[in-house]
Amino acid sequence: MWGVDKMKIRWTNQAEEQQAEVFLEKGRATPENFRKLGKKRGGDCRIVVKKEGFSEKEWIQMLCNGVCSLYDGAYQFSRNGVKMLGKQKVYENRDSLCDYGDTCYTFVLEGSAQEIAALERGELLGRCKGHARTLGNLPNNYLHTEDLASYAQTLAQELGIDCEIYGDQKLEELGCGALLAVNQGSRREAAMVVLRYEGAPGADWTALVGKGLMFDAGGYHLKSVDGMNGMKYDMCGAAEMLEMLEYLAIQKVEKNVMAVLMLAENVISPDAVKMGDVITTLAGKTVEVYNTDAEGRLVLCDGITFAQRMGARTVIDLATLTYSAQSALGDQVVALFGNEREALRIWEETAEQTGEYYWQLPMGPIYHKMIEWSICADFANYAPGKGAGASVAACFLENFVEDGTQWIHLDMVGPSVVRKETDEMAEGASGACMSTLAAYLTSTGTSFSK
Repeated sequence: MWGVDKMKIRWTNQAEEQQAEVFLEKGRATPENFRKLGKKRGGDCRIVVKKEGFSEKEWIQMLCNGVCSLYDGAYQFSRNGVKMLGKQKVYENRDSLCDYGDTCYTFVLEGSAQEIAALERGELLGRCKGHARTLGNLPNNYLHTEDLASYAQTLAQELGIDCEIYGDQKLEELGCGALLAVNQGSRREAAMVVLRYEGAPGADWTALVGKGLMFDAGGYHLKSVDGMNGMKYDMCGAAEMLEMLEYLAIQKVEKNVMAVLMLAENVISPDAVKMGDVITTLAGKTVEVYNTDAEGRLVLCDGITFAQRMGARTVIDLATLTYSAQSALGDQVVALFGNEREALRIWEETAEQTGEYYWQLPMGPIYHKMIEWSICADFANYAPGKGAGASVAACFLENFVEDGTQWIHLDMVGPSVVRKETDEMAEGASGACMSTLAAYLTSTGTSFSK
């Protein structure tokens, strides 16, 4: 399956092999410790986890988490891969851009079908996360809107699923005024890339909407040097949603899932959107642009509207949206929002199983009123001087969620990037949220509509 296959995951029966280099038990067989093990690389390694204390469900989830986390820790972005890339397409070279080392990890197991399947799921998820991280790590001049759109189209062809790319002309015909406004300053076209995986014909659809700002200079509200550092990562939401669809399609998950990737560049030119401009969104609602650097919510709102028009009953959006979320929760915790308590409860329970961290922040009339001050538009894209930026941004998006749609919003500015190398992961894009998203979407007990 994989073009570069040096790192390997294997298993052996306990009766055949009693010795191991790593012994773990419940409480220590965590994603953190598996990431540390993967980060060390080194020689081949056998792993024994004491099964005592695990329920069967916990045991299987631990194996999947463990393998995925080994890949998370082992991953490094390949500088040499960039040198080799040249003018070649990213998709054809994506495996050479991921460096996992050459360690073989052997799990000592009974070898049941469920255990082996869990190892395979963990490997697939780890590889898909690696591809998403690579897309995030690529410099902007190697990955523009058309490059990511081409990557998605080639991936869809490989998977045998539908893919449609909407460029400027089609977006204008549709009325995606918010996405187009954000991209006005760029000489490149905006793109909305829509991939559809139909794993349960006749069932409701779930949409994965990803923010894909290929570079965010802030527009006329230009970022500082420090603020602009790392803005190539502002497309990690789109990259992760794309790779999540790859994971689901290869797994042949019995769900109908579409990915809606909103791709643009927020840069300055004489044509760029300006403070005070009023734009009309795909939903027909008007927005006054107070802050050109509050652009993520603008591209997402058109994506959310489009997904619902395409029949999605559940919408999950993922974005590096607000530094307010990072200020409130730090670099390890994702801000969680939504319009249905039961769905949020299930999400939080799922996150406890995958080892990712989320915290629900508030929404409500208090925050909606903060953006209802414009005399020219239905509302503004910013609440100057009011604080609570993550909640305000979530409430902005909630204005585009229709009755009967279940909606989850993930603001991952903090955890989306490892800003300095740790003993668990290399510096760069992290693949945050993908483990919980995969477990949530593949859970047989999850309801995806009201």
